[in-house]
Amino acid sequence: MSESRAEELRIDGLDNVRDLGGLPTLDGRVIRSRQVIRSDNPRKLTEQGQLDLSNVIAPSVVVDLRMVMEVDHEGYVIEHESARLVHFPMIPQSGITPEQIAAGGTDNLVDDYLRQLKKNASSIVDVLRLIADPENRPVVVHCSAGKDRTGIVIAMLLDILGVAHENIVADYHVTSANMAPIIERIRGAQVYQDNGLAGAPDWIFASEPETMRTFLETMTQTYGSAEQWARAKGLDASEITQLRETMLN
Repeated sequence: MSESRAEELRIDGLDNVRDLGGLPTLDGRVIRSRQVIRSDNPRKLTEQGQLDLSNVIAPSVVVDLRMVMEVDHEGYVIEHESARLVHFPMIPQSGITPEQIAAGGTDNLVDDYLRQLKKNASSIVDVLRLIADPENRPVVVHCSAGKDRTGIVIAMLLDILGVAHENIVADYHVTSANMAPIIERIRGAQVYQDNGLAGAPDWIFASEPETMRTFLETMTQTYGSAEQWARAKGLDASEITQLRETMLN
C-alpha cells in the first residue's frame, strides 16, 4: 500500500499543524477535510495566525490536552469568535530526569504511550466522544508539541476509522521535520525549565516511525484494536458508527 499523509497547513505561529483529511482507510474510503486538525501549542499564534486560523480552519472546538500547570502558566490564545475551548488534560508518563526514571517514570516513548492508555483513558475517550459529534467540527486537537499526547489521540482515532497503521506511522513521523522551533520554545519556557522538560534528553523530543509502529502493534496485541480499547473504556458503539459515518467519504 502506498504511503499517504495528512495535509500540512500554514498557520502563522504554528509549527506542527495538519488536517487529517485525505487519509485513506483500508476499506477504500477517505477522511473528509476540515474535520480534525492536529496541532502544536497555539501559544505563539500571531495576529496573522489568528486570521489564518479563522480563514483556513474556522474551528468550532479547540481541544487542549496540556496539563493544568501548563495551561496555568501559558493560558489560551485562540481568538476565533466561534471556537469553544475544551480542556482534557493528559499527563505524560516519561521520566524527564534520572530521578524520575529511577522513581518509575518510563525511559522510552513506547512505554509512555502505552501507559497513557491506562492513566489518561478518560481524557482520550472524552476527545473521541467530542469528535464523534459533527456539531463539534472542525476541531483542533493540540498539546504542547502536537507529538505525544496529540499523537496518541490521533493514532487511536485513525485506527478506529480504519486507516492503515503505516499511514498512521507516516503521519506521526511528519512531526520530526517540524520539531526544531518547538524544542527551542520548550527549552526556553519557564514552566518547562521548572518541571525539567527543558533539559530532557533528546529521545523525549523524537518522533521516529518505529515508536508509533511499536505502539500500534502492542496496543493491538493487548486490546485487539483501538475500537475495542475505546469500547472497553466507555465509548458507545453508536459513537464509533457516528465517527465513521460522518468523518469518511
